[in-house]
Amino acid sequence: MKLAKLATAIGISSVLLFSSMSFSGCTPMITDEQLARLQELRKQEKQLNADIAERQNDIKKIEGEINSRKSELDNCNKDKDFIKQKLAQWPNVWPDYTPSK
Repeated sequence: MKLAKLATAIGISSVLLFSSMSFSGCTPMITDEQLARLQELRKQEKQLNADIAERQNDIKKIEGEINSRKSELDNCNKDKDFIKQKLAQWPNVWPDYTPSK
């Protein structure tokens, strides 16, 4: 989310920078320097958007892995609780079982 806010802030600042440069200049035409700066800002914007998309994909993968680990933990806790219950009943763990002697 911080990357999204950063990209938005950079986008807004680049638009404000461009508009302030174009309105405050003496000539109605854009200069080569301004055009180069605008192109540079557009490249940065594309790169930031690509980085944001990549990070969002990473977040989805990590969340999937976390959910998988949580389900494994739940299964382990169920097994642990079962074993604790049977240990509490020791030595009569299986009441319907009669060992053959």
